[in-house]
Amino acid sequence: MRALLLAAVLIALAGCSSSKSRVEVETFEAPANWPSPVGQVRLNRASGGAEAELLDVGIVVFDAGIPADPATHTKLGVFPRIRKAEAEYLPALVRNTLLQSNAWGVVRVLPKAEESSELLVFGTILHSDGLRLALRFKAVDATGKVWLQRTYVDESSGGDYPVRGDGDPYLDLYRQLANDLLMVRRAMSREQLNTIRNVGLLRYAASLSPDAFAGFLDTSSKDGQFGLNRLPADGDPMMARVQRIRNQEYLFIDTVDQQYAELYEEMGPTYHLWRQEGRELALFKEEYQRRVAARDTDGRRGSFLALEQTYNAFKQTKIQEQDLEEVAGGFNNEVAPTVMEAQGKVFKLSGTLDSQYTEWRDILREIFALETGLPPAR
Repeated sequence: MRALLLAAVLIALAGCSSSKSRVEVETFEAPANWPSPVGQVRLNRASGGAEAELLDVGIVVFDAGIPADPATHTKLGVFPRIRKAEAEYLPALVRNTLLQSNAWGVVRVLPKAEESSELLVFGTILHSDGLRLALRFKAVDATGKVWLQRTYVDESSGGDYPVRGDGDPYLDLYRQLANDLLMVRRAMSREQLNTIRNVGLLRYAASLSPDAFAGFLDTSSKDGQFGLNRLPADGDPMMARVQRIRNQEYLFIDTVDQQYAELYEEMGPTYHLWRQEGRELALFKEEYQRRVAARDTDGRRGSFLALEQTYNAFKQTKIQEQDLEEVAGGFNNEVAPTVMEAQGKVFKLSGTLDSQYTEWRDILREIFALETGLPPAR
């Protein structure tokens, strides 16, 4: 009876298919076009620099990479609710690593892309199971220039668990990304970096009033990049209003960023335990497949102990999965209303962080239109 129960668990866990001779356990196989794991990486740190060189960075909440076909989730080891939580958790690790490199200005996690950001980083989760992490990144500056677009892979080792302090099994992956971004930045002149900052500000201004700022940006590039035709005059009162509105938007973004930081702190301990169990289960499944292959060649059979070990790993993983879903569900369901003030008025924003951000941006655009007498941007 126990053997039947354990076999049933294996089937439910990993999309196993049975035959007359054995129970097969699906194991993950990395696509052939993925790069090798990054290995051990030392974070390159900048010695500082002029303000014009320290671009602000926005890290957009990741694409969770959840396959559209639910039938593939078990085989790929995808738990949708946990993936959605990871998509909000992992950007905090990128932010922390970029800050440690001392090469950037303000680094924030954003609920959605702000195209006028001086440097915008997008991420997609390709695979995550505690043993392997694969993320695809794209970094684009305010001019529309793509700094990098590549996949990063890392593998954890037994020494990575249990996770201690602020550590993470995949810090090398984030360090490699930070090093690559810094290498691109170092190849640029101060003039180029200053252009990125100015284009970012003018793109933001154009998002408030396209007509008023249409002539400042060169949009004739065939590849969709932005250039500068000219800059506003020093002391331009219209640009002073734009900068003030932008700073008010940053106040909200900083509030959102703090909520992601709190999620990172709250989710970390349970998430690390879940990944540790996931790593052990992934390793055991691979070993089980090797035993099955050996049995096919020499006639040996898989042991009941092997099935029991797989069941125990599965049981512990499910416990951690449930705990993690509670944390993730709490973050998604308990996003508190945000109270913001502008022009002497208090605004209460509700809903998801994404919807609150959109609502606040719309309010600021209306304020700008009222102040300037210009039609609001649509």
